[in-house]
Amino acid sequence: MAMRMLLAAACLLLSGLAWAGDTEYQRGDYKFSVGPVPAFVQRHEVPAQWDPKAAGADRPPWRFWLYERQADRRSGRDLLFTDYAYEVNSASLLGEAGRYQLDFNPGYQTLTIHDVQLRRGGQWQNRLDPEKISLARRETGFEKDMADGEVSALIVLDDVRVGDVVRIAFTVAGSNPILAHQLTDGATLSWGSPVLDSYLRVLADPGTQFATHLENGAPEGVVSNRADAAEIAFHRHGSAAIDNEDDYPVWYQPYPMALVSARRSWADVVAWALPLYPDPGALPADLESRIAEWSRLPTPRERLTAALRAVQDEVRYFGVEMGENTHKPAPPADTWRNRRGDCKDKAYLLSTILRRMDIAAVPALTSMDRGRSIGGYTPAASAFDHVIVRATLDGKPVWVDATMNQAGGAAGSTDLSRYGYALPVLAGTDALQAIAPPDPPDASGVDVSERLSPADGGKVALEVVSVYRGASANGNRDRFASARLDDISRGYADFYRKRYGQLQESAPLQVRDDRDSNTLTITEHYLLDSPFDDLDANTRALDVYADALSAPASLPKSMVRSGPLYLAVPGEYRHRIDLVVPKGWEAKFGRETEEYKAAAFDYTREVKPRADGVAIDYRMKVREYEMPAADVAAELKELRKASDNLSARLQYHVPASLDAGERDKRLQDLIRDAMNEGARK
Repeated sequence: MAMRMLLAAACLLLSGLAWAGDTEYQRGDYKFSVGPVPAFVQRHEVPAQWDPKAAGADRPPWRFWLYERQADRRSGRDLLFTDYAYEVNSASLLGEAGRYQLDFNPGYQTLTIHDVQLRRGGQWQNRLDPEKISLARRETGFEKDMADGEVSALIVLDDVRVGDVVRIAFTVAGSNPILAHQLTDGATLSWGSPVLDSYLRVLADPGTQFATHLENGAPEGVVSNRADAAEIAFHRHGSAAIDNEDDYPVWYQPYPMALVSARRSWADVVAWALPLYPDPGALPADLESRIAEWSRLPTPRERLTAALRAVQDEVRYFGVEMGENTHKPAPPADTWRNRRGDCKDKAYLLSTILRRMDIAAVPALTSMDRGRSIGGYTPAASAFDHVIVRATLDGKPVWVDATMNQAGGAAGSTDLSRYGYALPVLAGTDALQAIAPPDPPDASGVDVSERLSPADGGKVALEVVSVYRGASANGNRDRFASARLDDISRGYADFYRKRYGQLQESAPLQVRDDRDSNTLTITEHYLLDSPFDDLDANTRALDVYADALSAPASLPKSMVRSGPLYLAVPGEYRHRIDLVVPKGWEAKFGRETEEYKAAAFDYTREVKPRADGVAIDYRMKVREYEMPAADVAAELKELRKASDNLSARLQYHVPASLDAGERDKRLQDLIRDAMNEGARK
């Protein structure tokens, strides 16, 4: 007994301060505690020296000595312990090293801080000062129309120096009760800086069978069964920094990651979700009237489209993600009356309306954050972050997202295949369902036509007609619906000022929206003062650029890649430039055709001079959303060529006599304008 007491005292001394028990600290409506580490935790100490054979021994600007998460999910316990130690070796990073943020949801969680320590010169210092810890409800998602009730404990350390090791340990007790313990615990075991040791350990009730999902070389878990618990543990030592190449498809992340949960089936998840979507009951009279009106439309697809647009456009997106509201939708009647709701609220409302019109429809759980990667996840309610609707027409699934404002086209024409998989909330469902692209495919793309021609006073008339289809039309329609037309028009004009110099708008911006075909057409008219550059006495040049292809042909942040690359929404992207020049100008370039082909796209540029000017036609056909990792090097080679080919300099020889005449005409125009201005004064 004496030895056990001595060991316990030693452990408390190592943690920096001995606490007889948890001590609460109130900050307004919120509180946190300071106390000892939970008994289930098996702590790993930070070694005195970095392993010289491990990555990070060269003391990079930032390195992690320890990262571990330990969860106790046994019945009656719900604890997640985190221990985190890092070292800063760059003065420019001291500000980041001296602050830390711990997030929890006081609606169902409590926060206990165990240690805040700093090692300098081989000696650990206690830096835990509860009086200096503040709590703040940050609501970081409010700008995205989300309120989740999370609170942050903000820890700011004084006197942090280069070479210091900071260690913070804490426990969050509790998890969202609406999930009914359908949780997945996980950890990223390597990051963008070297990590000496990373751990994940999970305890469950005795006899529990674990299911795991591993990504990017994460180690296998070691399972042990004891009388008091089933345990699984992961450890990774000496992890090198992982380069984040960015521009990944949504489903991919580059870090070694381990996920673990109790073994269950997708049918178990459906059984959990079904009670969240009960019989909706009566609907408001005005909604019933609308349903009766939609029911008179000729076809089920038209009825589905009308209802979808009403929920998308008339019910604004706003989510109160607190407590059971994180996963339990509001009654459809309330969502309609309040004219607001998040994805689950709107999906519940829409599926209810559709069933009233005898269209089979159910909410379907999916993941916007990880897309198709959830196909390999361990079944759990926590795998999902979004809800859409699966309707059935002519025996085939039709996937629609009620949160997509201002979407055009018939219901089901928008490609949701980037979500990968969904789990329909329907009794008898026991597997994820793949979300296939619409058939026929969504006709997405952009078609821009620029025409430049001589105008009075030596100026150049510019007409731009931009046609957006599919996903491109949806994005622009939403932008036009949420901004003043004058502001958009001014922005468009400034865009061309940056390209061609000073200009005046010669006609108002015109917007024509064919929402049924999901086509948005924008027409602009300008007078350019002097878009040509004088290269010498007899040479004029005009720089042009294919903006319509700039997004799909853009190069990624990192050209050397080991992961896949997101390219663009599949579709046709085209930019035509038609230049008319004054009589007598002679092109100093000839006809040419450039072609670049890859598995994911085709690109062509045709330059066709003619007696009065030139026509340039840029085309890019994107076939795939992404480039697989195995093909990305070869594909990027062609994409770089296409990206470099988007700009062109058109040079013309101007005979001296024409040049002199043009100068005289410009001078006369200036004199006339000055006289007119003087007369007005």
